[in-house]
Amino acid sequence: MRPFPRPPGAARHCPVRNQIVFEHPLNERSRMLLRLSHLFGQFAFHVGRDSLWDSRAAMTALLDIASVLGRADIKSELIKELERHATTLGRVAEDPRVDRERLQEILGDIEANNRAIQRLNGQLGLDIRNDDFLKAVAQRSAVPGGNCDFDLPHYHFWLQKPFPERAADLERWSLTVAPVKTSVDLLLSLIRGSSRPVQEVARQGFFQQSLDPALPSQLVRVILPAQSGL
Repeated sequence: MRPFPRPPGAARHCPVRNQIVFEHPLNERSRMLLRLSHLFGQFAFHVGRDSLWDSRAAMTALLDIASVLGRADIKSELIKELERHATTLGRVAEDPRVDRERLQEILGDIEANNRAIQRLNGQLGLDIRNDDFLKAVAQRSAVPGGNCDFDLPHYHFWLQKPFPERAADLERWSLTVAPVKTSVDLLLSLIRGSSRPVQEVARQGFFQQSLDPALPSQLVRVILPAQSGL
């Protein structure tokens, strides 16, 4: 089951073997994208597993996604970021060194995701936050241990359902935010692929570099050998 399909053409974010990639956002928009990506990844990992604890973990991730999306500006932030990348990539269309077929594919992905986000009515994740069952689980989950069996008997009853039923419910609830997932994947893919890694040395553990104000930097990625102990 894949309630959150990958966007066409999006690079999969997989760490290289024997390396650790540290990422640090440089603005609130990229911070929001990384946070959502983390939660969507957690949901995708647990939703396809049949244990009750995996269903609990998937539910927690879904409710956290809805909570993050409760910010009124996230829909407009996603649209602005998609449009910014479309404008930036559109400027290089006439460069003879550019793979125009690949560029048109990416621009098509951006446009498709932009339309999908704009078609979502109202605040993102509102259907999840307004569902009576999910709302009750979210409210009790704010208390440490508050979603245990005796606090939420109806949640306990749901967890005892056969796995296919639980999985179908989780997929149905997640479909309302699926366009957000594909847009987040695409945007992070574009940000991560917008530059090439360079080798630097932090002398005595310190490195500093001035950023070009004409080129907005959104993310610092530090790639280290996994055995470096750093």
